[in-house]
Amino acid sequence: MPEFDELAALYDETRGGEQRGDEFAGLVAPHLDGPGDSPVFEVGVGTGVVALGLSRRGHRVVGLDVSRPMLRRGRERLGAVVVLGDAMVLPIADDSIANAVSVWVVQAVPEPARLFAEVARVLRPGGPYVVCTTQRPADDDAIGHVIARMGDAIDARRPGRRPRGATVAQILEWSGRAGFHGEVVPHERSFVSSPELELDAIERRAWPTLRELDAAGVEQVTRPAIEALRAMPPGATERRGIVDVIVLRHDAATSSPGRPATRPIGAERRGLLR
Repeated sequence: MPEFDELAALYDETRGGEQRGDEFAGLVAPHLDGPGDSPVFEVGVGTGVVALGLSRRGHRVVGLDVSRPMLRRGRERLGAVVVLGDAMVLPIADDSIANAVSVWVVQAVPEPARLFAEVARVLRPGGPYVVCTTQRPADDDAIGHVIARMGDAIDARRPGRRPRGATVAQILEWSGRAGFHGEVVPHERSFVSSPELELDAIERRAWPTLRELDAAGVEQVTRPAIEALRAMPPGATERRGIVDVIVLRHDAATSSPGRPATRPIGAERRGLLR
Protein backbone atom coordinates (compact mmCIF):
# COMPACT_ATOMS: atom_id res chain seq x y z
CA MET A 1 0.00 0.00 0.00
CA PRO A 2 2.40 2.75 -1.18
CA GLU A 3 -0.08 5.54 -0.42
CA PHE A 4 -0.22 4.51 3.25
CA ASP A 5 3.55 4.03 3.35
CA GLU A 6 3.89 7.67 2.28
CA LEU A 7 1.28 8.82 4.80
CA ALA A 8 2.77 7.12 7.84
CA ALA A 9 4.75 10.15 8.98
CA LEU A 10 1.70 12.43 9.05
CA TYR A 11 -1.14 9.94 9.56
CA ASP A 12 -1.67 10.54 13.28
CA GLU A 13 -1.31 14.28 12.92
CA THR A 14 -4.03 14.49 10.25
CA ARG A 15 -6.35 11.83 11.73
CA GLY A 16 -6.64 12.88 15.36
CA GLY A 17 -3.91 10.63 16.77
CA GLU A 18 -4.30 8.90 20.12
CA GLN A 19 -7.30 11.01 21.15
CA ARG A 20 -9.35 9.86 18.17
CA GLY A 21 -8.04 6.32 18.53
CA ASP A 22 -9.15 6.21 22.16
CA GLU A 23 -12.58 7.55 21.20
CA PHE A 24 -13.08 4.78 18.66
CA ALA A 25 -11.73 2.17 21.07
CA GLY A 26 -14.50 3.30 23.41
CA LEU A 27 -17.08 2.66 20.67
CA VAL A 28 -15.66 -0.78 19.84
CA ALA A 29 -14.90 -2.18 23.31
CA PRO A 30 -18.51 -2.71 24.52
CA HIS A 31 -19.11 -5.12 21.64
CA LEU A 32 -16.11 -7.36 22.35
CA ASP A 33 -16.11 -10.55 24.40
CA GLY A 34 -13.87 -10.30 27.44
CA PRO A 35 -11.47 -8.82 28.27
CA GLY A 36 -9.86 -12.13 29.08
CA ASP A 37 -6.93 -14.30 28.20
CA SER A 38 -7.61 -14.29 24.46
CA PRO A 39 -6.34 -11.18 22.72
CA VAL A 40 -8.20 -8.94 20.33
CA PHE A 41 -6.87 -9.27 16.79
CA GLU A 42 -6.86 -5.90 14.99
CA VAL A 43 -6.77 -6.30 11.22
CA GLY A 44 -5.24 -3.10 9.87
CA VAL A 45 -3.66 -1.95 13.13
CA GLY A 46 -1.80 0.90 11.40
CA THR A 47 -0.06 3.21 13.87
CA GLY A 48 -1.74 1.47 16.81
CA VAL A 49 -3.93 4.28 18.17
CA VAL A 50 -7.11 2.17 18.43
CA ALA A 51 -5.19 -0.81 19.82
CA LEU A 52 -3.68 1.45 22.47
CA GLY A 53 -7.16 2.56 23.52
CA LEU A 54 -8.33 -1.05 23.74
CA SER A 55 -5.29 -2.02 25.81
CA ARG A 56 -6.08 0.81 28.23
CA ARG A 57 -9.50 -0.81 28.65
CA GLY A 58 -7.98 -4.12 29.72
CA HIS A 59 -7.77 -5.94 26.39
CA ARG A 60 -4.66 -7.64 25.11
CA VAL A 61 -4.30 -6.68 21.46
CA VAL A 62 -2.27 -8.13 18.62
CA GLY A 63 -2.30 -6.38 15.28
CA LEU A 64 -1.54 -6.90 11.61
CA ASP A 65 -0.90 -4.38 8.86
CA VAL A 66 0.42 -4.48 5.30
CA SER A 67 2.29 -1.15 5.53
CA ARG A 68 5.73 -1.45 7.07
CA PRO A 69 6.11 2.30 7.85
CA MET A 70 2.68 2.39 9.53
CA LEU A 71 3.46 -0.79 11.44
CA ARG A 72 6.79 0.60 12.61
CA ARG A 73 4.92 3.39 14.37
CA GLY A 74 2.46 0.87 15.76
CA ARG A 75 5.32 -1.15 17.23
CA GLU A 76 6.76 1.98 18.85
CA ARG A 77 3.39 2.55 20.49
CA LEU A 78 2.41 -1.04 21.39
CA GLY A 79 5.59 -3.11 21.55
CA ALA A 80 6.26 -6.45 19.83
CA VAL A 81 2.61 -7.44 19.39
CA VAL A 82 2.25 -6.48 15.72
CA VAL A 83 3.01 -8.41 12.54
CA LEU A 84 3.49 -7.43 8.90
CA GLY A 85 0.95 -9.26 6.77
CA ASP A 86 -1.86 -9.16 4.24
CA ALA A 87 -5.45 -8.95 5.49
CA MET A 88 -6.53 -11.12 2.55
CA VAL A 89 -4.13 -13.97 3.51
CA LEU A 90 -3.94 -13.94 7.30
CA PRO A 91 -0.99 -15.83 8.85
CA ILE A 92 -3.24 -17.05 11.68
CA ALA A 93 -4.56 -20.50 12.60
CA ASP A 94 -8.17 -21.51 12.00
CA ASP A 95 -10.60 -20.83 14.88
CA SER A 96 -7.87 -19.24 17.01
CA ILE A 97 -9.11 -15.67 17.55
CA ALA A 98 -11.76 -14.69 20.11
CA ASN A 99 -12.32 -11.10 18.92
CA ALA A 100 -11.44 -9.23 15.73
CA VAL A 101 -11.55 -5.51 14.98
CA SER A 102 -11.06 -3.32 11.88
CA VAL A 103 -11.34 0.47 12.12
CA TRP A 104 -11.05 2.66 8.97
CA VAL A 105 -9.69 -0.35 7.05
CA VAL A 106 -12.23 -2.13 4.84
CA GLN A 107 -12.36 0.67 2.25
CA ALA A 108 -8.60 0.31 1.70
CA VAL A 109 -8.56 -3.46 1.08
CA PRO A 110 -8.44 -4.37 -2.64
CA GLU A 111 -10.76 -7.38 -2.27
CA PRO A 112 -12.94 -6.93 0.84
CA ALA A 113 -14.77 -10.24 0.37
CA ARG A 114 -11.45 -12.06 0.84
CA LEU A 115 -10.81 -10.09 4.04
CA PHE A 116 -14.12 -11.22 5.53
CA ALA A 117 -13.56 -14.82 4.41
CA GLU A 118 -10.18 -14.82 6.14
CA VAL A 119 -11.52 -13.31 9.36
CA ALA A 120 -14.32 -15.90 9.33
CA ARG A 121 -11.67 -18.61 9.03
CA VAL A 122 -9.54 -17.46 11.99
CA LEU A 123 -12.38 -16.29 14.28
CA ARG A 124 -13.85 -18.73 16.74
CA PRO A 125 -17.53 -19.55 16.10
CA GLY A 126 -19.70 -16.91 17.74
CA GLY A 127 -16.84 -14.48 18.21
CA PRO A 128 -17.41 -10.83 17.25
CA TYR A 129 -15.77 -9.00 14.38
CA VAL A 130 -16.33 -5.27 14.99
CA VAL A 131 -15.93 -3.02 11.95
CA CYS A 132 -16.03 0.78 11.83
CA THR A 133 -16.59 2.40 8.47
CA THR A 134 -15.42 5.79 7.37
CA GLN A 135 -17.33 8.69 8.90
CA ARG A 136 -20.19 10.46 7.14
CA PRO A 137 -20.98 14.10 7.90
CA ALA A 138 -24.02 15.13 9.90
CA ASP A 139 -26.48 17.41 8.15
CA ASP A 140 -25.01 20.55 9.72
CA ASP A 141 -21.34 19.62 9.21
CA ALA A 142 -20.48 22.14 6.48
CA ILE A 143 -16.79 21.23 6.39
CA GLY A 144 -17.63 17.54 6.22
CA HIS A 145 -19.88 18.03 3.21
CA VAL A 146 -17.13 19.99 1.40
CA ILE A 147 -14.71 17.12 1.98
CA ALA A 148 -17.34 14.56 0.92
CA ARG A 149 -17.91 16.38 -2.38
CA MET A 150 -14.16 16.42 -2.94
CA GLY A 151 -14.15 12.67 -2.34
CA ASP A 152 -16.86 12.18 -4.95
CA ALA A 153 -14.76 14.20 -7.42
CA ILE A 154 -11.76 11.99 -6.69
CA ASP A 155 -13.81 8.86 -7.37
CA ALA A 156 -14.99 10.31 -10.68
CA ARG A 157 -11.35 10.45 -11.81
CA ARG A 158 -10.74 6.79 -10.90
CA PRO A 159 -12.87 4.98 -13.51
CA GLY A 160 -12.94 1.22 -13.16
CA ARG A 161 -11.80 1.34 -9.54
CA ARG A 162 -13.94 0.77 -6.47
CA PRO A 163 -15.01 4.03 -4.78
CA ARG A 164 -12.82 5.06 -1.89
CA GLY A 165 -15.48 4.45 0.77
CA ALA A 166 -17.31 1.37 2.00
CA THR A 167 -21.01 1.60 2.80
CA VAL A 168 -22.81 -0.37 5.48
CA ALA A 169 -24.74 -2.23 2.79
CA GLN A 170 -21.50 -3.27 1.08
CA ILE A 171 -19.97 -4.47 4.33
CA LEU A 172 -23.04 -6.53 5.19
CA GLU A 173 -23.04 -8.03 1.70
CA TRP A 174 -19.31 -8.86 1.66
CA SER A 175 -19.38 -10.26 5.20
CA GLY A 176 -22.60 -12.18 4.52
CA ARG A 177 -20.81 -14.18 1.84
CA ALA A 178 -18.49 -15.45 4.59
CA GLY A 179 -21.34 -16.44 6.89
CA PHE A 180 -21.47 -13.35 9.09
CA HIS A 181 -24.66 -11.72 10.29
CA GLY A 182 -24.48 -8.18 11.57
CA GLU A 183 -25.93 -5.51 13.80
CA VAL A 184 -25.40 -1.85 12.89
CA VAL A 185 -24.98 0.60 15.76
CA PRO A 186 -24.75 4.24 14.60
CA HIS A 187 -22.98 6.78 16.79
CA GLU A 188 -22.86 10.54 16.47
CA ARG A 189 -19.55 12.09 17.42
CA SER A 190 -18.53 15.72 17.76
CA PHE A 191 -15.01 17.03 17.38
CA VAL A 192 -13.18 20.27 16.73
CA SER A 193 -11.61 21.19 13.42
CA SER A 194 -11.19 24.33 11.32
CA PRO A 195 -11.07 25.35 7.66
CA GLU A 196 -7.36 25.97 8.12
CA LEU A 197 -6.70 22.41 9.29
CA GLU A 198 -8.61 20.96 6.37
CA LEU A 199 -6.80 23.21 3.89
CA ASP A 200 -3.50 22.00 5.34
CA ALA A 201 -4.62 18.37 4.98
CA ILE A 202 -5.52 18.99 1.33
CA GLU A 203 -2.17 20.64 0.66
CA ARG A 204 -0.38 17.66 2.19
CA ARG A 205 -2.60 15.17 0.31
CA ALA A 206 -3.64 13.46 3.51
CA TRP A 207 -6.13 11.17 1.71
CA PRO A 208 -4.55 8.10 0.08
CA THR A 209 -6.71 8.28 -3.05
CA LEU A 210 -5.64 11.89 -3.61
CA ARG A 211 -2.09 10.60 -4.00
CA GLU A 212 -3.16 8.41 -6.90
CA LEU A 213 -3.78 11.49 -9.09
CA ASP A 214 -1.29 13.54 -11.05
CA ALA A 215 -0.78 17.24 -10.31
CA ALA A 216 -3.44 18.36 -12.79
CA GLY A 217 -5.98 15.92 -11.36
CA VAL A 218 -5.27 17.02 -7.80
CA GLU A 219 -5.73 20.66 -8.78
CA GLN A 220 -9.07 19.97 -10.46
CA VAL A 221 -10.62 17.93 -7.66
CA THR A 222 -9.37 20.10 -4.80
CA ARG A 223 -10.01 23.58 -6.22
CA PRO A 224 -13.76 23.69 -5.33
CA ALA A 225 -13.02 22.43 -1.80
CA ILE A 226 -10.22 24.95 -1.30
CA GLU A 227 -12.44 27.80 -2.45
CA ALA A 228 -15.30 26.69 -0.19
CA LEU A 229 -13.06 26.32 2.85
CA ARG A 230 -11.41 29.70 2.31
CA ALA A 231 -14.87 31.30 2.20
CA MET A 232 -15.75 29.95 5.66
CA PRO A 233 -15.12 31.90 8.88
CA PRO A 234 -11.63 31.03 10.13
CA GLY A 235 -10.87 29.38 13.44
CA ALA A 236 -11.92 26.34 15.41
CA THR A 237 -15.41 25.01 14.88
CA GLU A 238 -17.31 22.04 16.25
CA ARG A 239 -18.09 19.39 13.67
CA ARG A 240 -20.46 16.43 13.88
CA GLY A 241 -20.22 13.12 12.10
CA ILE A 242 -21.95 9.75 12.06
CA VAL A 243 -19.96 6.55 12.61
CA ASP A 244 -21.55 3.16 11.98
CA VAL A 245 -20.20 0.42 14.24
CA ILE A 246 -20.98 -2.92 12.60
CA VAL A 247 -20.92 -5.92 14.94
CA LEU A 248 -20.55 -9.15 12.96
CA ARG A 249 -20.78 -12.69 14.27
CA HIS A 250 -20.69 -16.07 12.59
CA ASP A 251 -21.20 -19.65 13.61
CA ALA A 252 -19.98 -22.96 12.25
CA ALA A 253 -23.27 -23.69 10.50
CA THR A 254 -23.35 -20.47 8.46
CA SER A 255 -19.70 -19.71 7.89
CA SER A 256 -18.56 -22.58 5.68
CA PRO A 257 -18.53 -20.54 2.40
CA GLY A 258 -15.81 -18.31 3.81
CA ARG A 259 -13.87 -20.87 5.83
CA PRO A 260 -11.65 -23.00 3.63
CA ALA A 261 -10.09 -25.96 5.42
CA THR A 262 -6.59 -24.68 4.80
CA ARG A 263 -3.85 -22.96 6.73
CA PRO A 264 -1.43 -20.32 5.43
CA ILE A 265 1.65 -21.79 3.79
CA GLY A 266 4.66 -21.44 6.03
CA ALA A 267 2.64 -20.34 9.07
CA GLU A 268 3.93 -23.29 11.12
CA ARG A 269 7.50 -22.05 10.62
CA ARG A 270 6.52 -18.56 11.78
CA GLY A 271 5.10 -19.98 15.00
CA LEU A 272 1.68 -18.45 14.39
CA LEU A 273 -0.36 -21.63 14.63
CA ARG A 274 -1.71 -23.03 17.84
